[in-house]
Amino acid sequence: MSILKVPQYYSQNDSQTGHSMRSCWSSTTAMAIKFLRPEALLGSNADDDYLRLLLKLGGDTIYPWAHIRTCREYGVKATYTQTATIEDFKRTIDAGKPCGLGWLHHGPVSRPRGGGHWTLGFGYTDVHLVNHDPYGEADMVNGGYVTIGKGGKGVRYTWRNFNRRWQPEGPGHGYLMSYERA
Repeated sequence: MSILKVPQYYSQNDSQTGHSMRSCWSSTTAMAIKFLRPEALLGSNADDDYLRLLLKLGGDTIYPWAHIRTCREYGVKATYTQTATIEDFKRTIDAGKPCGLGWLHHGPVSRPRGGGHWTLGFGYTDVHLVNHDPYGEADMVNGGYVTIGKGGKGVRYTWRNFNRRWQPEGPGHGYLMSYERA
C-alpha cells in the first residue's frame, strides 16, 4: 500500500471557463501541480487559472502536448504515455509522483466506451486505486456516475473494474501522465 498526501481536490463542475464538461484533464493536472508546487496555484478554483493559461498558450485540454507545455510554466515536468501498466503506475506513486490516468467512463465495465475521462491517481492498495476524480464518483460497473462533484475526492476504485476501463485493449495500453518537479 502506498498513498501520497494529495489534499487538493478541484471539481471540474465549478469551472467558470465555459469548458466544465471537458476540463477533467485540466483539473487533474492542476491537482498534481498544486501537490508538487503548492505556491504555483492559489485559490479554491485555481484549476480554472491553469486551464486559462493552457488555452492562452494555444493548446486545448484534450491534447497531451498542451498539458506538457503548460506544466513547464509552473515548474513541473509532465510525461505522457499510452502504454502504461499497473506496475508503471505503482512505481511512479512509490517514487512520490502523482499520475493522471485517462480511462473510459461510459458503458458497462464489460464494454466500456466514450471519449475518455481523466483522474489523478495518488495511491493504491492491493485491491484499490486511490484517486481524485474531478467529476465525482464513477459507477465502475455500469458506467456513468453515482455522485457528481465533491464525491470524487479520495475515491477508491477496485483494480478489477478500473483496469477494464483504463486498459480496455489489454495490459500495457493505459493512458498515463506522470508529474514531477522540474
